[in-house]
Amino acid sequence: MNEAAKPPVPGIGLTAKYPEIDTGPCDTAIYHEPAVYAKELEAIFRRAWYMVGRVEQIPHAGDFFTCDLPTFRLEILVCRDRDGGVNAFHNVCSHRGTMVEHRAEGHSAGLFTCRFHGWSFDLNGKCAAVRDPEGFFDLDKGTLGLKPVALGIWEGFIFVSPVDEPPVSLADYLGEQGRDVAGYPWGACTQSYQFETEIGCNWKLVVDSPAEVYHIPVLHPNSAAPTMMASGNPFGRLLDVELKGPHRTNSHYSVMAEPKPVQKLAYFHAAAAQNVAQADRGYDLPRGINPARSPWWTVDLITFFPGLEFTLSAHMYTAHQVWPLGPNRSLYRQRVFVRPARTAAERFGQENSMVEFRDVVMEDLSTLERIQRALDTGRIRQFHFHDHELALRHQHHVVTRILADWDRRQGSEGQHGDA
Repeated sequence: MNEAAKPPVPGIGLTAKYPEIDTGPCDTAIYHEPAVYAKELEAIFRRAWYMVGRVEQIPHAGDFFTCDLPTFRLEILVCRDRDGGVNAFHNVCSHRGTMVEHRAEGHSAGLFTCRFHGWSFDLNGKCAAVRDPEGFFDLDKGTLGLKPVALGIWEGFIFVSPVDEPPVSLADYLGEQGRDVAGYPWGACTQSYQFETEIGCNWKLVVDSPAEVYHIPVLHPNSAAPTMMASGNPFGRLLDVELKGPHRTNSHYSVMAEPKPVQKLAYFHAAAAQNVAQADRGYDLPRGINPARSPWWTVDLITFFPGLEFTLSAHMYTAHQVWPLGPNRSLYRQRVFVRPARTAAERFGQENSMVEFRDVVMEDLSTLERIQRALDTGRIRQFHFHDHELALRHQHHVVTRILADWDRRQGSEGQHGDA
């Protein structure tokens, strides 16, 4: 390789692009104090939108799936109605509060029938039938439908809100980040694989885990490091970070070193982890993906605050969702989306990429409970973030700003109430 062809070494100076982000040590209270977590539930999580699935899961009228919002202990039923619309309801019978639909997914001929007392509801949530109605007192079926859930669709992803009247629309919530990554062929990756695990740590530690590369040479010497440290990038530094309100994007640098024989075969048949030319992709990358348009780009980590992240490359993407269950307990869900393989060789290549990525994630998660145990002692009071841990510093900035604003509003309302 001649000098002109050598890739540039990523430098220092990401944080300097954002003077509003402090560079000093960060207080760790937001990672473990119960009082902070209680405020986060109200100031952050009840005001957010949550991705629960994709429209391809329910292509026909009567198709449905069920899901839960673990942080709020809410059961949700999502279905397509006869007019082609997508509806979401609390999966709770209005008679006695049991689940209406027990299956994870399926097709309904037009009615969802409770297994407890047999009340039925149509695809628009209306109460369609009540057994032995004469035995009730002034029963009004028109008021006894399934309780609707606020729903929005972005790029084929179905989002719901945990509150009846969301404080902002889905479009406003996703903001510039949503506009900048619209147009990626999200819907082409129709095959998906998923797993979940409960972790004994604060939700922010889980979000932080894939959002910094400073740990890669140490924690991932045999998985991610050979790719991200190749060709003069010994610290595995990022290409760039873009902050967009509460959301952000990390662009990852990658120059593949000589792969192992199995890797080489897998990458040849399914180049999901490498950048590829537009002619080979068959589409233009949206402005918000590889925004620097670097030839050394491999993946972006696209974060929608507070807990949804996409690891996205040219041909596949992974959705990471973090659900807080307490100040030091979280549920992590990962769903990998790929294009349907045309050959066994392509399927092998996809599986190799997924397994490699799974191994990296498991190595990440293995450290988090140890960190949380140290934080819970109250003895670790500050974090000292590297320049390429800007995403972590940004998250700390966003959370503390939101909580400070919340405290001011609560104080103002309290004063008005006292008056």
